[in-house]
Amino acid sequence: MKEKEDRLLSKDFILVCSSNFLAFFSIYMVIPVLPVFLEERAYSNSFIGFLMSVATMVALLRPLFGRLADDYGRRRLLVSGTLLLGLSTFLYASFATAVPLLIIRFLNGCGLAAFHTAAYAMIGDLAPPRRRLQAIAIFYISVDVSIALAPPAAEAMRLAWGYTPIYLLAGGIALLSFLSSLLVRETAITRAQRGGRVKARFTPLQKAVFLATIGSTLTFGSLQTFIVLSSLSKGVEEGELFFTVFAATLIAFRLGMGKRADAVNRRRLITASGLMTLAGLAILAYTNSLALLLVGSLIYALGFAYLPTTLSALLLDHTPPDMRGSALGVFMAVFDLGIGLGGIALGPVADALGYSSMYLLGGAIAALCLFYFHARTAFVVSSHAHAAGSSQGGKDERRDFLPGENG
Repeated sequence: MKEKEDRLLSKDFILVCSSNFLAFFSIYMVIPVLPVFLEERAYSNSFIGFLMSVATMVALLRPLFGRLADDYGRRRLLVSGTLLLGLSTFLYASFATAVPLLIIRFLNGCGLAAFHTAAYAMIGDLAPPRRRLQAIAIFYISVDVSIALAPPAAEAMRLAWGYTPIYLLAGGIALLSFLSSLLVRETAITRAQRGGRVKARFTPLQKAVFLATIGSTLTFGSLQTFIVLSSLSKGVEEGELFFTVFAATLIAFRLGMGKRADAVNRRRLITASGLMTLAGLAILAYTNSLALLLVGSLIYALGFAYLPTTLSALLLDHTPPDMRGSALGVFMAVFDLGIGLGGIALGPVADALGYSSMYLLGGAIAALCLFYFHARTAFVVSSHAHAAGSSQGGKDERRDFLPGENG
C-alpha cells in the first residue's frame, strides 16, 4: 500500500511534464531568434528589449491564474493556456510591425502564465508527499532540457530556411502540448464542488518562502544579464560558458534527486543551497580567469539546482490543496520578478560602482532574504517525512498554514 501511495510516474504526471516540455520547447525556439528578426528590420534595441519583456511582465498575472486554477480547476487553464500559446505563436509568421508583435507577445505570455501555473499546481496535486521534491525536480528538468535543445535547433533552422518555418514549427509544437494536455484528468476540487471560495491568506512561512525566492532569483537575473559583459571586463572572453555549465549542472543534479533528498529537512537544504549560490556568486564577482569562471559557475549552479525546487516543495508541504494554485501563482510571479529586477534594478549599480560591486550587493540582498527565511521558519523543525506522515490522515497540516499562526 505504501509503495502504491509513493508511486510518482503516473500517466497524468508524465502527460503534464510532457506538455510542459513541449510548451517550453516552443517558447525557446522563438526567444533566441526573435531579437535577430527584429534587428534585421531596423528596430531599436530599446524596442527589442521592451518587446521581449512583455511576455515576462505578464508573469504578474500568475496569482490571478492561480486563483482561477483553485476555483475552476487546473485542467481548464492547462488546456486553454497551451491552445492560446500555440495559436499566438503561429501569428509571428504573418506580422512584422510593432503593434501586432506586441499583442502577440502579450498573448504568448498569457498562454504561458495560465498553462504553467496550472501545470505546477497539478504537479503539487499528483506528487506523493514523500517524493514531492523529486517530482518538482523532474518538472523543472522538462524545462531545462527544452532550454538546452530548442535554441540551437532554432538557430540551425534560421540559417537554413529563415524565420517562417521556425514560427510554424514552434506553433505546431505548442499545439502538441495542447493535445497532450487534453489527455490529463482534473486533479483539483473546484469551487463549485467544495461549495464556496477559499480566501487566500498567506502565512509567515509562505511569505518567507516568497521573499527567499526573490532574493535567490535576483542574483540569477544579474548573472543572466551581465555575466558575459562582466567577464569581458576582466579579460575573460568565454563568459557564455556560464550558461553551458549552469544548464548542464541543473539537469545532472536534478536528475539525481531521489527519495533521499526528500528525506532531508527542507529548511536545512534551502539554507545550505542558498549559501552555496552566494559562494559561487562571490567567485564570479571577482573572476579573472576561465578556471575561476567555470568553478564559480559550477558552485552557483549546484546551489541553484536545489534552491527553487526545495523552496516550492516546502511551500507545497504547508499549503492545502484548495490554495495550491494561488500559492504557486505568487511563487512563480516573484520568481520571474526577481529575475527581472536582477537586470533592471542592479544595472545602474554596475554603471556606478562596477560589476563586482553589483554582484556583491545582489548577494547581500539575497543573504538578508535567506537570513529572514531562516529566522522566520525556525518553528519548522520536523523533517518533511514527518510532515508528510502527519498529513496522511486528511488534515493537510492545517496547523501550519492557518493565517497568523506562529507569527
